[in-house]
Amino acid sequence: MTTSRSSSSSSGPENEACFVVVRALLDRLEVPWTLIGAFAAMKYRDALRDTTDVDFLVEPHPGIVPGLIDAGFDVRVLEDQGEPHLIRAQRTDGLVDLIIAGTPYQSLAIERAVDHVLAVEDVLVHKLIAWRPRDQGDVRSILSTGLAFDDAYVEHWAREWGVEDRWREAQTWR
Repeated sequence: MTTSRSSSSSSGPENEACFVVVRALLDRLEVPWTLIGAFAAMKYRDALRDTTDVDFLVEPHPGIVPGLIDAGFDVRVLEDQGEPHLIRAQRTDGLVDLIIAGTPYQSLAIERAVDHVLAVEDVLVHKLIAWRPRDQGDVRSILSTGLAFDDAYVEHWAREWGVEDRWREAQTWR
């Protein structure tokens, strides 16, 4: 779970243990996955930031929930229109959220990931969709680094998700 900026994070060693267990489970089940959320953003930000959990984007697989339970996690599955879209797994040593890919874009984002971390463009798209203050801070921080990325890709997906106004606002932060 190390980032390109530092091997330590404010989420603590407890989430590191959870990350290792979940990663091993997903790899054993051969489930395509990538880190999203704060840990993906930290690969591209100018500085680390606090986070309380580890977020994964995963393709659906029937073995995930039983595997998490076998690994000692308390598991809660949230559904949208009868389909699981989020698995929240918690143990005394940390919290992990697994977002189930349910759109072609999410599957594409998993495919584009490098070393199981979202590509910078997909981090930006995810942050534009979520758009909480901490997500806006991640976008600001990423843009402040001057990192090169595919603007047309971000623009396309911002338009597809109906958040092009947020992307236009973010452009002013460059």
